[in-house]
Amino acid sequence: MQSFLQSSAGWKSRNILDVRSSQDFAQGHLQGATSHPLAVGEDLPSIFLPPRHEPLLVVSDDPAQARDLARQLESRGRVTVEFLVWELNTCPAELLSSGSSAHHLWSPPGWLRDHEVWLPPPAAGPVLDLACGSGRAVVWLAQRGYRTLGVDWQPEALDLGRMLAQSQGVHCQFQLGDLRDPDQVPPGPWSVILNFRYLQRDLLATLPALLQPGGVALVRTFRHVARYEGHPHRKHRLDAGELLKTFPAGLCEIIAHEEGFDPDGRPAAGIVVRRKAI
Repeated sequence: MQSFLQSSAGWKSRNILDVRSSQDFAQGHLQGATSHPLAVGEDLPSIFLPPRHEPLLVVSDDPAQARDLARQLESRGRVTVEFLVWELNTCPAELLSSGSSAHHLWSPPGWLRDHEVWLPPPAAGPVLDLACGSGRAVVWLAQRGYRTLGVDWQPEALDLGRMLAQSQGVHCQFQLGDLRDPDQVPPGPWSVILNFRYLQRDLLATLPALLQPGGVALVRTFRHVARYEGHPHRKHRLDAGELLKTFPAGLCEIIAHEEGFDPDGRPAAGIVVRRKAI
């Protein structure tokens, strides 16, 4: 086992999914592992997993389950999925832990995590996540005491968000809505507005008016670079400097701005802005 772990990308990244029973996990598991008990043949919703570009190590005491789950996750677009058949007596003591685990594999958007310090406190008001997808951002903020509302047009994604919120013991509001219709954009005012990996230019232009004075907007979405042929279509990528022009200097203070690449290799631009007090 030790020689396998020395070369395992999933082990090195600490993205370790242990699908054995809670009792077996408590008896002994790899350090940093996350427990998600699964019956043989049972699927694990993607909301509980790390981003698809990150490596993942699946641990099971059933060889067929370990192999089949790894193959299934690869078929869903995960780049690197390894599996390990667990035998307690082969695990070096220095790599072994016991008891329950508070670890989880999912994470919020990196732009939010990296700029959390700029958010107003939870008491300042509620959070709106536009095109929230499966809700990782609003659940993560709800864990920190924020009142959150996520809006998306895909009911399946919202169901995953509700599942994640329930698993973490927090309450989040989720609302089905087509943001191309201005009447379906919650009016606010909002203390925090999030908009990740969704570009709708007329919607971006309304964000300053939706923020309360002192409110903060965090935006991170796709950017155009020459010769990039990946997803999404050119019309859904920001031009150079476009985010800076979206938030008027007379109304907004620019806290952070970056044009670079996301961890999965896609060109991206991000901004953090605060609406000035009137």
